[in-house]
Amino acid sequence: MATLTDGVEPPSITVKTVAAHAGVSAQTVSRVLRGTGYVSAETREKVLTAVQAVGYRPNAVGRSLRATRTPMVGLLITDITNPFYASLHKSIEAVFRKRGLTLMLLNSDDDPETERQQLELVSSYRPSGLLVAPAVHSSLKTADLAAFGSSVLVSRTLPGLDVPSVVTNELESMGEATTALLDAGHRQIVAVLGPAAASTTKRRESGYRETMAAAGCEPLIYYTDQTGVGARHAIKQALRSHPGITGAIGFNAPVTEGILAGMRDEGKTCPHDLSLVGFTDAAWMEFYQPPITVVRQPVEAMGKLAAELVLDLIDGNPVTTGQHVVASQLLHRHSIVPPPG
Repeated sequence: MATLTDGVEPPSITVKTVAAHAGVSAQTVSRVLRGTGYVSAETREKVLTAVQAVGYRPNAVGRSLRATRTPMVGLLITDITNPFYASLHKSIEAVFRKRGLTLMLLNSDDDPETERQQLELVSSYRPSGLLVAPAVHSSLKTADLAAFGSSVLVSRTLPGLDVPSVVTNELESMGEATTALLDAGHRQIVAVLGPAAASTTKRRESGYRETMAAAGCEPLIYYTDQTGVGARHAIKQALRSHPGITGAIGFNAPVTEGILAGMRDEGKTCPHDLSLVGFTDAAWMEFYQPPITVVRQPVEAMGKLAAELVLDLIDGNPVTTGQHVVASQLLHRHSIVPPPG
């Protein structure tokens, strides 16, 4: 047997060593050791047995290097008033709390300059990681995020960024929402979307356009600042310009709320005058009369996955760049009926 005095160092025992012995992935080992993420009882036992068998001990040097960063992760979002981000923040914070990490929330107001300022602020705290929903027209590059070490995009993406992102299957989900209205007999359907340049708008617009084209219907799109006020103005303009509209799709919860307000301003009701599908559920939609049919985004699952990806990066585990997709679900309620007449 070789010893240190033989001039040969023993092989280092790492997370990968434990993973190979247990027959699982390195990410699974890390999740067992840090107590986050779902792992079956059988797999957990296999991992803990392997830890004892190979004599694994956490890397003290790695801990020392990581200690140069503070036990905090930044979360930069675009609109602090949007309930989507409130749910996202809550699910991310729950994961980090178990790891002893604090979550620092920052708001860009969807402005690239403010985004830069907020990133400069959070970088001064030397965070252990960063989660970002990029602003519209963001100029962020891979090098900008590299300074944070462990960075993940959430909901929105940017072309050319070589970092992981967590999104939902917006193109398919928007297609389902459009199909639900088409199946009820609607042919003039307006999509009230967010900012034209946002990746979320582009994906949802593509799903809507493809489905309308397949049905032989003309798309009708209005872009907004993704707020209730903007949507209220847009739907009123749409109804006045196109009085034959009988169906509408809202970009997010505030936009869906704005559509309902604008309909009321025009003396119209849902669903008798205008059938409606929302995108992203909100508590009020279930109790509104009629309850609103909605594409329910898996916000909690998205936040949990994004947080776990950051932890994997912090731990040095391999993480695939590009999109990690969590599927949405079309939730049928009572806001779709056949068109009037």
